[in-house]
Amino acid sequence: MLPGDPRTPVTIVTGWLGAGKTTLLNRVLSEPRGLRWAVLVNEFGQVAIDHRLVVRSSEQVIELANGCVCCTVRGDLVASLARLRRRRPPWFRRPRFDRVLLETTGLAEPGPLLRTFLVEAGVSAAYRVDAVLTLVDAAHADLALAEPIALEQIVLADLLVLNKADLVDAPACARLRDRLLALNPAATLVEAVRAQIPLAEVLQRREPPAGRELPAPDAHAEHLDGISAICLRSTQPLDELKTQLWLNGAVKLLGPRLIRFKGFLDLDDRPYRGVLQGVYDLYTVDAGPPWSEGEPRMSEIVLIGRELDAAFLQRG
Repeated sequence: MLPGDPRTPVTIVTGWLGAGKTTLLNRVLSEPRGLRWAVLVNEFGQVAIDHRLVVRSSEQVIELANGCVCCTVRGDLVASLARLRRRRPPWFRRPRFDRVLLETTGLAEPGPLLRTFLVEAGVSAAYRVDAVLTLVDAAHADLALAEPIALEQIVLADLLVLNKADLVDAPACARLRDRLLALNPAATLVEAVRAQIPLAEVLQRREPPAGRELPAPDAHAEHLDGISAICLRSTQPLDELKTQLWLNGAVKLLGPRLIRFKGFLDLDDRPYRGVLQGVYDLYTVDAGPPWSEGEPRMSEIVLIGRELDAAFLQRG
């Protein structure tokens, strides 16, 4: 994305049942940082907004003392986002908001939400997803990892929050960290107690890792429900057209087996990194930060999915 992007940044918060999403939500909303959040939740009955923060509420909108606004999402996310942009006083003392926090239910797959921000013209022109934040309950991670939806929440994450880390001993926590990063080596992982993580971590725009030590190209992640992660690298500059054709062919051939893919591309004759972000059969390549003088240029892609053929992808 080019600097000066005027679109409203969005953080999607997800995680299996009981992972701590409500605790994190209330923590973010109570921060005296001067930011105005628009918070979208599925039903207020399922997400208990701290009553001490509320100054006014109606059937669909809650106004908080710090200027944040919470709105329900009943069915159509596109309509909710459009309605949020149209909303004016008295619900907003100031008609604008700085960011959107979209909280999902524990049983929701974040993939369809990401697709909405990629393919809906009215949404993609006004909003951009900065990060998918997934909370994982350290004390009950084995139960969650047995659920396909919880696995997809993990592999689609840009930031993994290993919550309730105080409820397990250090060796078990270390094993769980390794397990999560094997499933999603491109994610940043932080540990937390009662969802206490710095607000800067929530606000940070998450792009694919650059220069991070990732598994070797032929290395597979631990298989859980058939999910593995494959990391590809190349020091050869890429032809834009050939790269597009390869990506189109890969997503068509792999179909629903390919869940998430992202990375940096060294596109021939381009002074900047191409930032690849893909979910299922949809992807974008945007202009990222410029290559620094003297910096070795390299393409790095992480692909996460079910029953992926590492040799086939490496040949491509």
